[in-house]
Amino acid sequence: MTFYDFKNNEKSFLSVTRRINYFMIILLVFLGVIIIKLTSIQILDSEKYKIIAKKQSQTREIIVPVRGGIFDRNMNSFVTNVFRVSVIADPYKIKNADSVSTFLAAVFGKSKFEYLDRLESKNTSAFYLERKAEISDLKGLDTLKIEGLDVFKESSRYYNYGSTGSQIIGYNDLDNKGVCGIELAMNKDLTGKEGYMISRKDGRGFKRPDLNFIQKEPESGANVILTIDKRVQQIAEEELAAGVKSFNATRGKALVVSVKTGEILGMCNYPSYDPNNIKREDTSGMKNAVISDIYEPGSTFKLITASAILEEKLNNPQDVVNTENGSYKVFGMDIIDSYPASSLTFQQIIERSSNIGVAKLSQKLGAERFFKYARDYGFGIYTGIELNGENKGYLKRPLDFTNGSLEFMSIGYQVAVNALQLTMAYAAIANNGLLMKPYIVKKEVSPDGSVILENYPSPVRQVISTETSKKLNEMFLGVVERGTGTDAKIEGLKVAGKTGTTQRLIEGEYSSNSHISSFVGYFPADNPEIIITIILDDPKNGYYGGKVAAPVFQKIASRIMGFNDIINIYRDESIIENSDKKETDKSNTEKERVLPNLVNLKVKDAIDILNERNIKYELDKELNSKELQGKIVSVDSQDPPPGSKLEEGKKLKLFIKNSSTETAGTVIVPDVRKFSLRRSINKLVSEGFIVDVNGSGEVVDMFPKPGNKVNTKSKIILFCKEEN
Repeated sequence: MTFYDFKNNEKSFLSVTRRINYFMIILLVFLGVIIIKLTSIQILDSEKYKIIAKKQSQTREIIVPVRGGIFDRNMNSFVTNVFRVSVIADPYKIKNADSVSTFLAAVFGKSKFEYLDRLESKNTSAFYLERKAEISDLKGLDTLKIEGLDVFKESSRYYNYGSTGSQIIGYNDLDNKGVCGIELAMNKDLTGKEGYMISRKDGRGFKRPDLNFIQKEPESGANVILTIDKRVQQIAEEELAAGVKSFNATRGKALVVSVKTGEILGMCNYPSYDPNNIKREDTSGMKNAVISDIYEPGSTFKLITASAILEEKLNNPQDVVNTENGSYKVFGMDIIDSYPASSLTFQQIIERSSNIGVAKLSQKLGAERFFKYARDYGFGIYTGIELNGENKGYLKRPLDFTNGSLEFMSIGYQVAVNALQLTMAYAAIANNGLLMKPYIVKKEVSPDGSVILENYPSPVRQVISTETSKKLNEMFLGVVERGTGTDAKIEGLKVAGKTGTTQRLIEGEYSSNSHISSFVGYFPADNPEIIITIILDDPKNGYYGGKVAAPVFQKIASRIMGFNDIINIYRDESIIENSDKKETDKSNTEKERVLPNLVNLKVKDAIDILNERNIKYELDKELNSKELQGKIVSVDSQDPPPGSKLEEGKKLKLFIKNSSTETAGTVIVPDVRKFSLRRSINKLVSEGFIVDVNGSGEVVDMFPKPGNKVNTKSKIILFCKEEN
């Protein structure tokens, strides 16, 4: 007989029930945790997770702005923005490297194996297969979806005139940033400001604009208008290249400048390069040697002694100097003349470029005065041109002079200059003794056409008097008419100029077999408008500046004369038959003449400039003769402003600074920190300060500090952030 074991069965039942209860409790706890987590995610922290989700599906796409254009003075465009094709590959994602390589080879016209070797390498992450390739037919590459291959278009520069102006314009790197020239100097202005848009990936992984977000449009870069005239630039480059080849020189430089305004019309070096097709051997042709290279100028530097002697009234042009029959010792060192003579007049010394004559005249002048005039002409200091890479040269201080320094510096040795400094010094003589600041950027214009920045002719200082400049002009006219520069003559046109021939330093010694030949000339000599400098390095077929550089000048000047609209060029009076026509032309020229910047000039100097240019004027207050001759009274402002045109029948009004204010007054230093260097200098100079610059690029500090009160015409030192 079997008995049912109630006691054991009850225990078993309770054990199962207990297990179920434990399981249910655990399940409820787990569900509770899930509910709490879901509540946290969906309610308490919902915004946080929405942001995370958006970040996973959304991306911020940068919209690159259109880079600004670069134009010549007549609005000929030097550059065009074009699109080129780039391809990025990720070898880990490409499934069939062989077929992809075959397709890419057909599109880009290269070997299949060039792509295959790189695509089969799994040791690298994503990389560029092609960067900014120039192809006209993509053959469907832009629409073909290949996993691991990203095809897109990038903005790039095309230089419309090839090598023409390339050393001025410069070029960009693959990231479209300026490397040299205007592209570098004005990079921030040309680049503009980036925009952006928010994109979201859809279910298939394709990006689409997210309409819930506002898109920021990019701001296109500013357009830069240069003072360069493309026609003049092309002429200068062609004739310089021909001259270098004709005289078998290693390289050459040419510079064409407007005498009265300081505008650079043409600037070039040979050899050059084509920024559309840069080769490894182009490196030497990329730099702008006109401002970056310095050299001993030789006889062209004789203008310092000549102008100082006349200005200080130590000699007259017809005074006779003993020139020692062509050989003269100074502290045991020989000074030799190429054209020996027992004696020469001051005029003949310049015409024949007598080293002995100039060295003897410099002894009358002395070291201190010689240095003063050399510095006043701008040697040993920066010109302030808007291009990077200028070398300020080397000018000894009188303290550093040794035996013979004065005599040898007077004939252009123991001193180093760049071609732009030399050109502006001669331009000052042609411009009645007034040194102008050279500039190459005429305007900076926003994409909507509004003017951001405009440069005007800016006087630096009155180096010599008008009377002295006229005497020098006659001397330099004699150089071309009768002296060493006869090969610069142009029929029907008066040309003034100076030749220069310098022995080059080879391994620390001057070589009689290697020279630098130069010529600086301007025309028309009776009212100069254009100045041209030619420098040839190490010519083998002749070496005298008058025989090598002067003919290149003559060819450039003759061709430029064909363009009557270039800075009001006119020919000699003798070729104008109708005198009535001459008077009409003169009147029209005066009406169109741009007003010079006279602010901060001494009133007497300003009046001399206006009288020379036949510009009528009036002063806002009467000045006695003592005030007029003094150095304290200067021009505070003018109406109309510099750079504008004076209407017929109107007078230019000059507002005079109060002499007592000028001597004892104070002004507050403006804050130009975070300004570009160009903008800082423009502001400070316009307010009458003297500016000293350390570094280049954006201004990061200054001394005295902004807000301080200082005397008028105080020096402000700018400390700039170096820009690579």
